[in-house]
Amino acid sequence: MSALAARRTPTVSGLRVAHDTLMNGLSTEGPLVSSLRDNDIVRYSFAGRTMFVLGHPDYVDHVLHDGVERYRKSVEYELLRSVLGLSLFTDEGDSWRRHRMLLNPLFAKRHLRGLVDLMIDPIEQFMGRLDNGSERISVHMSRAMTELTLDVVGCALFGRGMADLAQRLGPTVTTGLRAAERATRGIMLVNPPAWLFRAWASFLHHAPLLPPPLSRIQSIMRGVDEMVWNVIREREANPGPDDDLLGLLLSVRDEHGHKLSPRRVRDEATTFMLAGHETTANALSWMWYLLAREPAARQRLLDEVDSVLAGRRPTAQDLPQLPWTGACVQEAMRMFPPAWAIPRIAIEDDVIDGHRIPRGASILIPVHAIHHDARWWPEPEVFDPSRFLPERGAGRHRSQYLPFGGGRRICIGSSFALMEATLVTAIMSQRFTYELVPGHPVQAEATLTLRPRHGLRMIAVRRPG
Repeated sequence: MSALAARRTPTVSGLRVAHDTLMNGLSTEGPLVSSLRDNDIVRYSFAGRTMFVLGHPDYVDHVLHDGVERYRKSVEYELLRSVLGLSLFTDEGDSWRRHRMLLNPLFAKRHLRGLVDLMIDPIEQFMGRLDNGSERISVHMSRAMTELTLDVVGCALFGRGMADLAQRLGPTVTTGLRAAERATRGIMLVNPPAWLFRAWASFLHHAPLLPPPLSRIQSIMRGVDEMVWNVIREREANPGPDDDLLGLLLSVRDEHGHKLSPRRVRDEATTFMLAGHETTANALSWMWYLLAREPAARQRLLDEVDSVLAGRRPTAQDLPQLPWTGACVQEAMRMFPPAWAIPRIAIEDDVIDGHRIPRGASILIPVHAIHHDARWWPEPEVFDPSRFLPERGAGRHRSQYLPFGGGRRICIGSSFALMEATLVTAIMSQRFTYELVPGHPVQAEATLTLRPRHGLRMIAVRRPG
């Protein structure tokens, strides 16, 4: 248990505070945010729910590491489970442990490095589409990064032959994610029991006739499902080399020689495609925004890319030689973490540093707030990639940096995401720098992920030479 002295637990009541802080949150004012300034644990209630917000890494550590068996993912994940199915992201208990053990080897470095060429192809194709020969090119950066990361994940998951699948899925995926965000807001306000929401999600998926907008959500769910199943069935009927993630998923065997079920392959593939591209797209968008504001950091990145790559196509062997490029990505995720909060629910009574957490209470880990706490991050509002250079990581609390979660449930695709983001950054920086469009409003919006509310409009400026 933490050595910290137990602190008073302030109570903040009211639906308005909960809704405004959690869904439009990141404001520096308001009763809950003000309480977090002076207290490392805050309790509040809304819609029949009692929630504890944890502001200290020691408290977070307890939930994600030492006391992990006492907590499960909260009701908000039921919506994702209804679309993604039962994957590592949505699974729990013994089933999660078994599948995590089976899938961990797929994300070992030897497999990830084998995906580099599959990842680079769509990045270079994107640059070919972007570069129209002009010296200055308008770019809707947040939209471009969403499309690009979906292409990259599509190629890495399904191989070069199915790269167009990601482009066909793009509009459906984007619309589906926005619909999921609106539904999540409703879940938080109504706070239904998990069993009721599961029943509603099943009805939504299988009902023969629904009115708008439910019919639109149903169409999205079925469209994604059909496309992914078609790819899996085609691959099973015509096996190829296991050089993409789908091939690796189909090659997995347990200790008895049994394969993953087709449904589990579908669920893992869908999760990787939908959840993986959105978070990386937001991280990259914020990074370009921050680099445009910090010319010195950007120039150091350009110098590193020029020195290491000298204008050529990168390889897996180049990645360790791009530490500043990778550090820029990681610092962007500190300042604007795509997964800005981590919700959990207590499945049994617990105590966190003297504070009683009753069974059924919700826990919120405010990742954004912890990433901006001056106790853990000196000058937290300053963009300083040097924090993430290899020699600077010693002594950092394991629960003060949480862009991929933490503990044994840390995102299995974190290494893939960092590799992808580093490659995107390096290749996009070879030809252009990216400047902000004057006057365009940039504001963070906290929904399922943390993204620019009004998009991010930039100008690609051709580099000399």
